[in-house]
Amino acid sequence: MTQPNTYFNADRDDFLQFLNNAGKFGEVLDIGCAAGSLGSRLVESGLAEAVDGIEINPDAAAKASQRLRTVWQGSVEDLLPKIPLQTYSLIIMADSLEHLVDPWQVLRDLRENSGPETQIAVSVPNLREKNVIFPLLLQGRFQYQAAGVMDRTHLHFFTRSSLITLLSDTGWSVEKIHPNIKQKYLKWWYPHKLLEEFITVQYFVLAHK
Repeated sequence: MTQPNTYFNADRDDFLQFLNNAGKFGEVLDIGCAAGSLGSRLVESGLAEAVDGIEINPDAAAKASQRLRTVWQGSVEDLLPKIPLQTYSLIIMADSLEHLVDPWQVLRDLRENSGPETQIAVSVPNLREKNVIFPLLLQGRFQYQAAGVMDRTHLHFFTRSSLITLLSDTGWSVEKIHPNIKQKYLKWWYPHKLLEEFITVQYFVLAHK
């Protein structure tokens, strides 16, 4: 299935801001780097010294190779043994875990083979978001779509608690977790903290060993 062009070219301002609040990094590996927009902006903003990427889509990988230092094209499972993980201070998996057959094994491999100070930054869609659970509870609908939480290419689904469990079970310790909530819900009068898990589109997490 062909993904929409925006899928590979999104600027990811939201995730960039999350990383900006976490500090500065040295060399970064972006797993599922798409066309390299996030990685190139990390370097431009001074948040990273250099960014390499892994991307399974050939067209997106070709574009990313023009923006990032090094890009490996192929699946993360096949490529990880060939990549010097010890050199990276940060590994990014922004909306890529849900596409993997076995994200548990990939996270274990990353932890075991990366450096002692390596951190991991993860973004996943939130299955508990209201546009997913209300149709399921009230109408029995669990309908896949071309993009978003119910993307047809997603093999796994996560909530806030299951994401934390996933990282914990694979040896990572959560430092920060941030709900990505649409601006329209962030009004002073709206109970967004009370309803957080139902209006959060994605969760961003920074973890360490």
